Amino acid sequence: MHLTLRSLPAAVAAAALTTASLAGAFGAPSAGAESVTSAPVGAACADDTGVTVVVDATELGGDIEIGCAEGDPATGREALESAGFDTSNSEAGYLCAIGGQPDPCVAPEDFDGVFWSYWNAEPEGEWTSYEVGADEADPAPGAIEGWRYSDGAEGPGIAPVDVLAVAEPEETTDESAEDADEPAEESSTPVLPILAVVLGLALVAAIVLVVRRRARS
Repeated sequence: MHLTLRSLPAAVAAAALTTASLAGAFGAPSAGAESVTSAPVGAACADDTGVTVVVDATELGGDIEIGCAEGDPATGREALESAGFDTSNSEAGYLCAIGGQPDPCVAPEDFDGVFWSYWNAEPEGEWTSYEVGADEADPAPGAIEGWRYSDGAEGPGIAPVDVLAVAEPEETTDESAEDADEPAEESSTPVLPILAVVLGLALVAAIVLVVRRRARS
């Protein structure tokens, strides 16, 4: 490559373009770099502090929500309500809506085969359909209760082991433990873009130096 004083502006421009390209390549991730995952709303009980309740309203356009009924609720309905979910009964007396869904409740004459199916599971087990109603069931602390608005063929759309993965940690008064749990603050300075700019400036300086030396000789 033969450089002259006339070619210096073009060479500098090329080096600047290279610098900008490097900064752009290292400075911003591609649109596909971030993975978008859906997560349940809420948190499960920690250990055996209560009964974890899962409500899957995805068939109604809602979310999979998780709540904790602390202690030992007497019935499945009590666990559901203690976990923060409102319930509504039909005129016939059966549970027809959770969290206001569906709204309005489906009348018996309009029943289309979908309803709030009732499930239970052990922490390491699978969803099992209840053989009794929520007013007769007596879940024990540590158990997982599940509700899904569907035809009753499948339990909630989250595995029991994944439900417990979002359990809230137990509170601690040890300030040192709390400090240890705090993640270290990441530097807000973008290191790679700065490095790219420095390399680009060094390249420009080298080009200028070579051109000047050849012009003197």
